[in-house]
Amino acid sequence: MSLFMSALMSGVITVMNTGITEGFLTRWFHAWLVAWVIAFPLISIIAPVAHRITRRLVETD
Repeated sequence: MSLFMSALMSGVITVMNTGITEGFLTRWFHAWLVAWVIAFPLISIIAPVAHRITRRLVETD
């Protein structure tokens, strides 16, 4: 999840900021790498918490 989301978002933001010009793939890869290094640990921490909250919200007694 972190890989795909960080790739998509960094790609969109790179296109918005610099356009698809020469060197785009290099800029996108660098932006993705930075985003993924941040996203992976965050998702690893946040996903279990989100699952517990969701389970409690939809739990029926």
